[in-house]
Amino acid sequence: METGIDFVLAQNHEARVNAVQRSVDFACNNLIKHRDKKQDDDEDGLTVQVCDMLTHSGIKATHNAAVGGHCDVVIEGKFNFLWLAEAKKHSDYAWLDKGFKQLSTRYSTGNPGQDHGEVLIYCFVQDAKAMLEKWKGVLVARNSNVTVDNKIGGNPLTFQSTHKHECSGLDFFVRHKVVTLYWDPKDR
Repeated sequence: METGIDFVLAQNHEARVNAVQRSVDFACNNLIKHRDKKQDDDEDGLTVQVCDMLTHSGIKATHNAAVGGHCDVVIEGKFNFLWLAEAKKHSDYAWLDKGFKQLSTRYSTGNPGQDHGEVLIYCFVQDAKAMLEKWKGVLVARNSNVTVDNKIGGNPLTFQSTHKHECSGLDFFVRHKVVTLYWDPKDR
C-alpha cells in the first residue's frame, strides 16, 4: 500500500498525518468489505485488525501501548510524531464521549507533531451517516470548547473537531470516523 511508503518518506507533519489517515481509511474499508465476518468481533479484536493492516502497510501501529494509559492505536514517527486513536464500538453516545475524552485528556499531549488523533467508531446499526450526525451534535453539546469542521477530506462519514488542548494550550485536531459494519442481508 502506497500510504505506508508515503508515511516513511513524508517530509513534514501534515504529510505524515495525511498518510496515516489514508492508511486508516484503507484498513477500515477492508473491515467493511468483510463485515459479514465481523459481526461477533469485539472492540479490541477489530482494533487489532486495524493495527495489523497499518503495520503491514509500513506504518508501525501498536494496540494498547502505554501513552498516558493504554491507548487503542499508537503510531510514532520521525521528528517526535505521535498520532493516537481511540476506538469505540457504538452502543451509546456517552460511550463515544468517553472515548473522545480519553483521547483528548488522558492519552494525547497536544504538542507540536502530536496534535492529531482519531475516534474510530465501529457502527453496527443502520444509517451510519445519521448516527455520525447525531454524534457531532452530542460532542459539541457535551464539550463546549469543541468546534466542528464538516469539510475535511470530502468523506461524508468523517468529520474533524478542534479544541484547545488542556496540556499544551495548542489546537488539537480529532478526526471522527464511522466504520460501517451493519450487515443484515434481505435475501434469506
